[in-house]
Amino acid sequence: MGFLRVVEIFPPLFPSGSGEDRIHLDRGIKRFIEQAQDARRFADVLLIADIKNPKLVELSPLEAAAILKERARLEAAPVLVVRGLDRRRFLSSVLRGLSLELGYLMLAWGDDLPARGPSSNVRGFSSLAQAISQASLLRQRAKVPAKFLAPVNVELLASPGEVARARARLRAQAEYLLAQPPTTDPETLDRHAKLLREAGLEDRVLLNVFPFKDSEDARECEAYFGWRLPKSLHDTAQRGPRALFKAEREVVTAIRSLGFPGVYLNTRGTPTVAERLLS
Repeated sequence: MGFLRVVEIFPPLFPSGSGEDRIHLDRGIKRFIEQAQDARRFADVLLIADIKNPKLVELSPLEAAAILKERARLEAAPVLVVRGLDRRRFLSSVLRGLSLELGYLMLAWGDDLPARGPSSNVRGFSSLAQAISQASLLRQRAKVPAKFLAPVNVELLASPGEVARARARLRAQAEYLLAQPPTTDPETLDRHAKLLREAGLEDRVLLNVFPFKDSEDARECEAYFGWRLPKSLHDTAQRGPRALFKAEREVVTAIRSLGFPGVYLNTRGTPTVAERLLS
């Protein structure tokens, strides 16, 4: 596969609400399948995100992947988060993913949640690399050819410690690392490309493209995700959605022309973004 397009979609989501609010499960699953089918036309890998919005309750990414496989014959990579799971439960989730014969699974560390009890931030491993390594052994024993994806903070690759973490995840048999924060414009692409070249990771990292809506949205994303977006992105956002879309298309084109192995696109729950940016 020459240029891998990983497109993130949301699992079925429902308002948490009160106990009396009806959850239209069938309707939500039907809409999810339709959106996945739309996005799949422009994706080599569908990635089902793990959503941490306290106002929403999700069908787990793993269960959502099973639904796509069983009802629509679509493959998708569920995000399996180490946070909140002891070793046995995490490996059981990996085994369930392997049993679905999916092409990819995404293994992530997971940000800490606000303390909600003694088990809210339990992790059964000392590092994500250790979790990937154990998942790889399980895959070998099951004789299933699934590939693992894992995250990397591309902005921190100037630090030897972050480079070591990235390399440890690859040694543990992650196939590719999906980058955050996003690559927003040519200036950021130059910086990210330089960091990847210096770390020797340019052929194993998929840079991220993220569709911002406007200036306010960019500021809210900075606050929510802890990103420090470049001034050039804020300047583009001031010119409106058309300017943002044009810049995002240019980044996707440049990532491909520079010979990177692929791109990781967030749709933010709007799968038509994949058609607009990857068609």
